[in-house]
Amino acid sequence: MGSGTTVEYGADALDAIASHVRGVGARNVLLVTGRGSFEASGASRIVESLSAVANVERWSDFAPNTDAADLWTGLRHTADMNTDVVVGIGGGSVMDMAKLLTAFPGCRSEGELHQAIRNSGSIAERSPGLVLAPTTSGSGSEATHFAVVYIGADKFSIAGPALRADVVALDPSLAVSGSAHQRATSGIDALCQAIESRWAVGATDRSRRYAEFALHFLLNSLEDFVKTPTLETSRAVQLGSHLAGRAIDVSKTTAAHALSYGITKRYSIDHGNAAALTLGHFIEAHASASAQLQPTVAPDDHASAMSCILSALHATDGPSGRRRFVDLLGRLGLEHTLADIAANEHEVTDLAAGVNLERLGNNPVQFDESGLSDVLSNAYRLPNA
Repeated sequence: MGSGTTVEYGADALDAIASHVRGVGARNVLLVTGRGSFEASGASRIVESLSAVANVERWSDFAPNTDAADLWTGLRHTADMNTDVVVGIGGGSVMDMAKLLTAFPGCRSEGELHQAIRNSGSIAERSPGLVLAPTTSGSGSEATHFAVVYIGADKFSIAGPALRADVVALDPSLAVSGSAHQRATSGIDALCQAIESRWAVGATDRSRRYAEFALHFLLNSLEDFVKTPTLETSRAVQLGSHLAGRAIDVSKTTAAHALSYGITKRYSIDHGNAAALTLGHFIEAHASASAQLQPTVAPDDHASAMSCILSALHATDGPSGRRRFVDLLGRLGLEHTLADIAANEHEVTDLAAGVNLERLGNNPVQFDESGLSDVLSNAYRLPNA
């Protein structure tokens, strides 16, 4: 998180949003929300307190995956109401949309927006202000300085320090109302982020600490949160998710996330589950691949990362780490092999050709297309050991 971000936590965290809006003298607030989660989560109670200090308009008419056409609609709406503060309350896509609405305020046409997205450098300034409150525990978007937007089938990652929120409100009661599947796929996404951040080439001492705390909170509470959610388990998973987001904000993701986008696109499976389908197999490969490390990765540092991850999973080596992770997917009710969603093994392994090379460079172990195909093959049929 940036030094200018205020994080409010607890049952009264939403009340801090209205206080912030009043404190900055904002007159017009665009409230960006999910279509159903806003009421279901209990977040709709914010409308009364926000409306007491500013003119509030709610916008939720956009697709789950942030699309440039929807973004253009939102930007026009933002301009028409002369928005002072954008408040995003929802899951990862909602918060990404809220961020994007503050990143491209000067575009005068949809074509100009497309050009700005394609040519986007680091977003150093933004207008209007930005406040975020997650209703799911998984994406960590409230803690990161990047957002995803699509132009047709093309995916773009928009990043910059200005995409960090002015205020983040973490209220654990908001995440309890989601379905068990939603809690599972969101939570497993956070766990994947924590594991990937811990071993990432771009990790720092600070991001490693965030990742280790995230692993502790998530692995101790996620299963109970999915099956029998309570405010206590929601609190632990929300903190784990937020800390995983802080870790990823520094380190970025690695190979499992690089593969996940192709899996999601081809099979329409939730993003968190898609990342998790290969992560267990990367755990196994990373635990026994010191000779294939990236040139900048010290063997002792990588061994320390894998020891931390395996210990958190209560595993003794790579194969047992993989088994522990894959078994967790099954207990959470998630797809745990690619055979569950794909017609055949060849169909799966050709996904290796479409990965994001930048994320592969952040992976501690070097993988070429053949090595990725092996991981995908193992994720399809599961090794016997």
